[in-house]
Amino acid sequence: MTNGNSDRKKLAKLAASVIGLVLAIVLGVNLFDNTLGNSTPTSTENSATSVSTENDTISTSTEMSDNESDMSESTADEDKEELMLYMFDVGQGDSFLLVQDGQTALIDCGTRETGKDVVEYLNQLGISKIDYLFGTHPHEDHMGGMYDVITNFDIGKIILPEVKSGEVSTNWYIKLMTMIKTQGYELETATYGMTYNLGDASINIIGPICTPQDGNLNNYSTVLKVSFGEMDIIMTGDAEEEVENTILANGDDIDAEILKVGHHGSNTSTSEFFLESVSPDYALISAELGNSYKHPTKTTMEKLQESNVEVYRTDENGTVIATITSDDVSFNCEPGDYLSGTELKEREKQ
Repeated sequence: MTNGNSDRKKLAKLAASVIGLVLAIVLGVNLFDNTLGNSTPTSTENSATSVSTENDTISTSTEMSDNESDMSESTADEDKEELMLYMFDVGQGDSFLLVQDGQTALIDCGTRETGKDVVEYLNQLGISKIDYLFGTHPHEDHMGGMYDVITNFDIGKIILPEVKSGEVSTNWYIKLMTMIKTQGYELETATYGMTYNLGDASINIIGPICTPQDGNLNNYSTVLKVSFGEMDIIMTGDAEEEVENTILANGDDIDAEILKVGHHGSNTSTSEFFLESVSPDYALISAELGNSYKHPTKTTMEKLQESNVEVYRTDENGTVIATITSDDVSFNCEPGDYLSGTELKEREKQ
């Protein structure tokens, strides 16, 4: 005989299970709808004022170029798996920023006129501290903007070459060095073999190995090898063939994927032997469009083309951003042309 109470309990349990399932489905759908309704899409618009540099004339605009927009969307808190390299457009000068795991190294600061642009670029990236500030050599187009940088940011170490007393007598340099030495900045002499850790990247000084004897300030240039995973970068400042030869003779491993072309692409740098030894896949050139030195020169550009090196250049690309992983690199723009500075200027006139 069937127990009536047992049947009723089974039916009650079944009904409760069905009701519970229906409620779960309804509540789940409502929760999903509410989640979608409350979410706010991330805006890709950036209202920050941008700075564009053309022929050393600075203008501000609420509409940023593609390259500057890419830069403003980057921050100092980049992926720990990436090394960011920025070649700022500072006209006829140099300024490069490295960022890895929140640590920063600035290599040169542009000219006295464009130092404020470097400050603006760094502000766009949300950077408040420069852990390592390298001034490669005491020429105005590399260190002229350093005053603006050190007076606007927290500075860790300043690393400069040791220049012979009295060899540089320009007012801007004397005032800058007086300020650095009297205002409590941590100043260190760029010394061959020194290594600085930048997150998981390293910066190694590979030149110059000896003090230049001819008074050529370009050959005071601190030459750096930056390493991150399997990727390497050679940063040359304005080092000329004399320094390149001493580095080669010293036997250091200078094979690298990226070469910062020396002296803005001048004939005085990037000898065939040095270029062959570095064997880069990519080259970076910082120069102003239509500069009076005609940088980069036809000879240098032909060497790079013959070696199948992709070229990225501020006179054509503006600010260049390289995203470097442990085994690869990508850029924010297409490669530039192999035209000399003069040829590029003529093309732009057309």
